[in-house]
Amino acid sequence: MPLWYGVQPAWWAPLERDARQYFGDALQHTYGRRSLTYGLTGLDVVGEPDPIDIRIRFHADPPYPTYGQRPEDFPRVYAKPGVPSKHRYQADGALCLWYPLDPEEQRWTSSKGLLDLIEIVRTHLFLEHYWRLTGGERGGQWLVEDAPHGFPGSDAWRSSRRHRRRTAAGRGPRPPH
Repeated sequence: MPLWYGVQPAWWAPLERDARQYFGDALQHTYGRRSLTYGLTGLDVVGEPDPIDIRIRFHADPPYPTYGQRPEDFPRVYAKPGVPSKHRYQADGALCLWYPLDPEEQRWTSSKGLLDLIEIVRTHLFLEHYWRLTGGERGGQWLVEDAPHGFPGSDAWRSSRRHRRRTAAGRGPRPPH
């Protein structure tokens, strides 16, 4: 059986290099038999009164769907368990950070490094905080374009904000008269 990616220095050394330089000892890691977990204590997020601890878990064989992505490109990320959010996985409360069917350039991959992922998490946590402050489930505002929920053809897809925006906007701006 080949070694899984998480125990290969050729994979994890470039992944964590910049994050280790930036966060120092605040970034810890724990190896499991078939998982690798990074913990970051005290991430500052704009608007949040207290720093937030995050956990990023990579699996050799993820116990959740990866939607055709490689396991190393689809970790689970956890922060502020139990808070209301419109972009978390219902099954385990992990943050939903990108739409899995988007092209690679529009989502995170392990080749972009852990620091890039942490910055995506920081932005996501700010957006969640702002959404809760502006009403949350009762009309809270998500400051950037929403990715669709669900998959094409599903009820969740049809009700997603991005899909509604595309269909409601028509063909684009009209030429001036």
